[in-house]
Amino acid sequence: MKRITFGIVSTLLLLIALIGCSSETTEEATANSSSQDSPEQESISLQLGHALSEGTPAADLILEMAGTVHDKTDGRINFDIFPNSQLGSETEMLEQVRLGTMESAAIMVGSMQALDMRMAIEDLPYMWKDVEHARAAYEGEFGEYLANVMDEQGMTKVSYLEWGFRHVTNNKKPIVTPEDMEGMSIRVAETSLRVDAFEQLGAMPTVMAFSEVYGALQQGALDAQENPLANIVAPKFDEVQDYLSLTGHFYNTVMMVIDNDTWEKISPEDQQVILDEGDRISKELQLINNDSEDDYLEELAKRGMIINDDVDTEAFREKMMPVYDKWEKETFGEELMNIYRAASGW
Repeated sequence: MKRITFGIVSTLLLLIALIGCSSETTEEATANSSSQDSPEQESISLQLGHALSEGTPAADLILEMAGTVHDKTDGRINFDIFPNSQLGSETEMLEQVRLGTMESAAIMVGSMQALDMRMAIEDLPYMWKDVEHARAAYEGEFGEYLANVMDEQGMTKVSYLEWGFRHVTNNKKPIVTPEDMEGMSIRVAETSLRVDAFEQLGAMPTVMAFSEVYGALQQGALDAQENPLANIVAPKFDEVQDYLSLTGHFYNTVMMVIDNDTWEKISPEDQQVILDEGDRISKELQLINNDSEDDYLEELAKRGMIINDDVDTEAFREKMMPVYDKWEKETFGEELMNIYRAASGW
């Protein structure tokens, strides 16, 4: 009887041992299977093109963001930055992103009308009562609407980067009233509304890629150009232009985008790193812009440019207002214009 009991006990102990081994083997197999099913994300490289001049705060911050994203994702996300229209005009770069031959870009919102004409709304003259209303609009419903338009075109918005108010430089005279623009040949970016707006003043707008502007001014093919102060200082337009008039006629923002197919390949954690960095440099750029305007004007004056701050902006706004009704009826529609009007501050 004792031998039978011992045998039963021995058999039970053996079964327990076998079950234990089987359990450990199953756990190992499950762990290995889980590891194989969820491999670490491979590194992703993104070409990012833009038309901003090297040395401007916006261009510098984009470069800084690329380095920070690389470090924070342990090298999984790598931006390769191409500034100053190296990969083509804004319209050409936008098309490359749409086709998937370039993964990312930072393009002026108005230039995005090449894909959807509603994006031209940024080129309405004298849109915002002040910079505070402009910034709040892009952070609110207005900015969300534009981001959704580009999502329809296969692009995810990372952030908005303030490019600022644009001013006119020329070689003829200070610009004080709209009449001073009559007959003046002026370079504008590749947007239909800007052409329309300057034609309201009697000027002769010429569409031209930014990379060609300095040479055209130098050769006398153009009388004038218009840009934010940062993009007047950096490319040294003072070398080929005598007068700067603080017209502040357009307020521009650059939208940084990544094509949706590439975005979906990035893990949610790394997506958040990119979004956080985009938001950080957006806010930092606004602070820099707050502090730099006087520095830019001082630098241009030091270089010999004649600066005119006696501009009748009310007269300019009134002269350009016909484009509002025309473009609302033909392009923007009531919904978008109502969102804009609610945020404009006027």
